[in-house]
Amino acid sequence: MDETVSDIWHVYSDGTRADIPFDTDEDKRFAWNSVAVCAEIARVRVWVVTVNDTHLHTLVRGEDARAKHFRVVLQQRLQTRFPGQNIYFTCEGIKTRTEVLTKFMYVYRNCLDFYRKLPGEYPWGSGHIYFSEKRNFFKGRRISDISFREQYRLFRTRTHLPENWRFDPDGRILPESFIDYEAVERFFVSVRTFIAFQYVRKEDEIKMKQDIHLRYLESRSIQDLRRIGNQLCTQMYGRTLSKVPLQPRLNIASRMIRDGFSGRTASLAKALLLKPEDLHLLL
Repeated sequence: MDETVSDIWHVYSDGTRADIPFDTDEDKRFAWNSVAVCAEIARVRVWVVTVNDTHLHTLVRGEDARAKHFRVVLQQRLQTRFPGQNIYFTCEGIKTRTEVLTKFMYVYRNCLDFYRKLPGEYPWGSGHIYFSEKRNFFKGRRISDISFREQYRLFRTRTHLPENWRFDPDGRILPESFIDYEAVERFFVSVRTFIAFQYVRKEDEIKMKQDIHLRYLESRSIQDLRRIGNQLCTQMYGRTLSKVPLQPRLNIASRMIRDGFSGRTASLAKALLLKPEDLHLLL
């Protein structure tokens, strides 16, 4: 019988979008540091994180309210930095030990979709610090070595970060500073289990990606979908949703479904000022 767990969350943005918000190293660095900063603000512990060109994934541990707060502040911070990119995060609770191990490894290996090297070699992931002797405890500079003004310039936050955190010459907060790798190692129990879970069958990984994308679509809020719909409507028709007739709103719905912003849901209908049965016109 699988062991139940609590307070472990998969917080992620959608990996099927065409947008590329984290295109450059500078953008990835901001997203990476944002995970560390927002985890400190929300008081959650980060277990693993990977920042890709189009999205990011992380597993965190913390109480329900703290995990949801982490999702909100991370989303707000990235939306402010990358306006128009429609970055939206889902916070999904994980209930069993096996699911935690599997989801952890999904995030750990996520860079393999486009980066054909081991996760431990990917600079925007935490792959090198688990069951490893290559941790960078003494590299980089400490937060305590710089002024608060310099901290704000580097990390764009007025939150006082832990003084013992370290960052590299480019301003990337080192994963040893904020990743709770010791908790991960205790959870896996042994390096043998850690290695075993790296070998996920391809069909299982494909199914997991499909499930993650479906949950992402289902979790979109009406407010978020309406914001996206109004942006598209303004681009396409020069007016907001409330100012256009039925057919343009149906066109917007079709575009949002096609582009991966939403599924054919009641939330999408409400967001675009439609009736659920109106979406059947798109079949």
